[in-house]
Amino acid sequence: MISRNTIRIKVMQALYEYRFSSDTHIDTAEKKLMQTFDNFYNLYLQLLALFGYLTYTAEQTIEAKMQRLLPDETDLQPNYKFAKNLFVKKLEKNISLQNAWRKYNIGWSNDIDIMFIRKTYEQITHLPVFVNYMQNHSRSFDQDKAFIIELVESFLLENEDLCNYFGEKNLHWLHDYNDAVILVYNTLKQFTENQKPEKALPTLFKTNANGVSEDQQFTLDLFRKTIKNNKEYTETVIKKLLNWEIDRVACMDFILLKMAVCEFCEFPTIPIRVTLNEYIEISKYYSTHKSKNFINGMLDNILLDLKKENKINKQGRGLKG
Repeated sequence: MISRNTIRIKVMQALYEYRFSSDTHIDTAEKKLMQTFDNFYNLYLQLLALFGYLTYTAEQTIEAKMQRLLPDETDLQPNYKFAKNLFVKKLEKNISLQNAWRKYNIGWSNDIDIMFIRKTYEQITHLPVFVNYMQNHSRSFDQDKAFIIELVESFLLENEDLCNYFGEKNLHWLHDYNDAVILVYNTLKQFTENQKPEKALPTLFKTNANGVSEDQQFTLDLFRKTIKNNKEYTETVIKKLLNWEIDRVACMDFILLKMAVCEFCEFPTIPIRVTLNEYIEISKYYSTHKSKNFINGMLDNILLDLKKENKINKQGRGLKG
């Protein structure tokens, strides 16, 4: 399931695009926003498919060595442990995952993909975690699962080669890569040896017992309400700029401030401290090097006014912090 942090980032990016778009129809912008989540899910599925193609490449490599004109003893007595990884085989048999791969036409099958898979497999074989795994002659589902999980942690996460490779396919995937890897990690952790092939994949947006997605509604509400109240939120921010000139404020900072004000006023169940921490953290990665302190100070001052004007009405979970 996608995190609220990722949701906020995608809404921020959509608001930035909307700000400079000649098309002011909110419905159109909203569709584009939701398409970015669909693209994110596509990346997530691509990464889940990667393991099967890596094991297949391992098997092909073994067979090619066995067919050499003068194979050595190692070639004739190959180690199939990774090629026949029990956890990956279980993953590939999941019907929900198979259907998703077909729906999104997921595959690493063109010539460029195949070359990249071979290169990636070669890199993996030199990792200490891979060497130790292959040298351990015991075999179990749990051991094979633990290896794949460790591979995600030590190799896939923050892997520049993979990130850039996906970024060439889709520019948004440069920013989505690590979040998608984390979602893959969480999905793999949930797979068990005895689970049925029919077990559904986790949905991208978290849903409650009634099948309602609060996260998806949060996404749409945050986007629409920030646009709807743009004039009011802009005035709220401008009042606190003091010696700052409006045109000196980074556009992304302005968007983040208005999103934060929207959360303060329109989302009663989100604690104030959560909103503050989230937008300060996002500013560190998506705006200027001075943005963190600027946004922190601005939001503290804006909060004082909003409280005096009784515009903040937190309830339930929102009362915490």
